[in-house]
Formats: sequence, structure tokens, C-alpha cells
Amino acid sequence: MSEPKTLESVEEFFFGAPPYASYVLPADMKIVEQLYGRSNDNRIDGHCPNCNKMTTFVIKGQHVPNGDDWDNIRKRNAYDYCKIICVRDHNHTINYWFWMRRMTIEKVGQHPSLATISNDEVAQYRKGMSKVDSQEFHKAIGLAAHGVGVGSFVYLRRVFERMVYGRFEEFKAAEGWKDEDFYGLRMNEKVQFLKGHLPAFLVENAKIYSILSIGIHELDEATCLQYFDLMKHSIIIILEEDKRKKEELAMRSKFSNLIAKFDPEKA
Repeated sequence: MSEPKTLESVEEFFFGAPPYASYVLPADMKIVEQLYGRSNDNRIDGHCPNCNKMTTFVIKGQHVPNGDDWDNIRKRNAYDYCKIICVRDHNHTINYWFWMRRMTIEKVGQHPSLATISNDEVAQYRKGMSKVDSQEFHKAIGLAAHGVGVGSFVYLRRVFERMVYGRFEEFKAAEGWKDEDFYGLRMNEKVQFLKGHLPAFLVENAKIYSILSIGIHELDEATCLQYFDLMKHSIIIILEEDKRKKEELAMRSKFSNLIAKFDPEKA
């Protein structure tokens, strides 16, 4: 079992940490002060599931009194609560319950759930995906939000694979490719084979597939969960770039056809 990772930001705790995953809190106390309402730095950006967009939240931490209670905060062993409030609408709140024990922290409850927020955040990208890719991307996020790291990697890898294989099938007739020239290659070789038809970020970071495969076959649940957000957002970048490329090609095709149809005598 891997050691708990150090929590890098309060945003990571609110929007990335799955339930029951333990994190070590940094010694500088910044995150602790934010969680307990003792920091002037109490604004963060994140996805509001009610506004259905990125917004700014204000952190309202549980108040720990001055004096001995705060002086001994590094030794605290208790279940605590905090919430974040959307500045667009103060009725939009996300609530968190956590276990603080000697500078490690574990999220033990959240409402709305991490799965609800995460899937709402990526809904715009899932609209452009095939039905099966959309479903499996949804499953990956749901599994990670419930602390299942290895399973989440399985579904992310399937989404990655289908993008590569789908692009081969889409262009093989036009390019004159043969199945035997492609399907016997390793994944990094397949990506290079298709580099002219794949998003640049995918081509430049084909290692994503290796990371997902190592996670499935070699890493434990906790380690996969630590890297899930990185993998999820890498897939999102690929989807964003692919969407822009398809829109550009559609626009080029549209105007090329209009230019080709132009007849000066009918103008």
C-alpha cells in the first residue's frame, strides 16, 4: 500500500479527493487555516453543479476557538465540517465532512457527491463522444469518486484505445491502409502511424496509455486514485483538441464547397 500523498491545495481536497483517501497536510498550515476558517485566502474556483459552470466559491470553515484548541491543531483527532458557497448564488453550497487526525485528513462525506460534480463538469465533452465512450467515461469518473482506482483506469484506457482504433477505421479506405499494417503494432507505434489524424496532445503524450496500463496491472487502488485526475484531464484535453479539429475541418469543407459553387455570372 502506498503512503498517503501530500495534499497540494484545498481545491484538490474539494474537487479531486475521493472519499476515504488519506492525505498528509503540508506543514505550512495554509490548507488547515482555510478549512477551519482562519485564512483571508478563502476564495477558490471550481465547478458549481447548480450553475453548471465554473465559478468562484467562498470557503466557510468550521471555527476552532483561539487558545489551546487552535494551538494544538496539529494534534487534533476529530470529525469536522466545512462548506463552500457559490458567489453567484449563496443558495448553491457544497458540503464536506472530514476526519482530521494529527495532520492527515480523510474526506468522509460530501454533498453533492464528487461523482455528480465531476460528471456534470465533463458533460460538455461527453456530448461529442460515441454512446459507449460517453458511458465508460462516466463509469470511470463514478468509480474514482467512490475510491475504485484500478477500475477507473480500465475505462479510461478503453476510451483512449477506441479513439485510436476508430481513427484508423475512419481513414483506412481513403489512405489505402491494410489491417495487418496497423493491428500488429504496439500502441505507441499505432499512435505514430496515425499521427496525422490524431490530436497533437495525444501524439505528444502517447505515454498516457502506458500509465493507464501500468495502473491496471501493477499499481494499487490508492496510487491509481492519486493519478486519476491527471489521466482524466489528459483525456479531456484530447477530446477538446479533437472537437476543435473536427469543427475546423467542417468549417473548411463548408466554405470550400461554397467557393467551388461560386459563379460570377450569377452573382
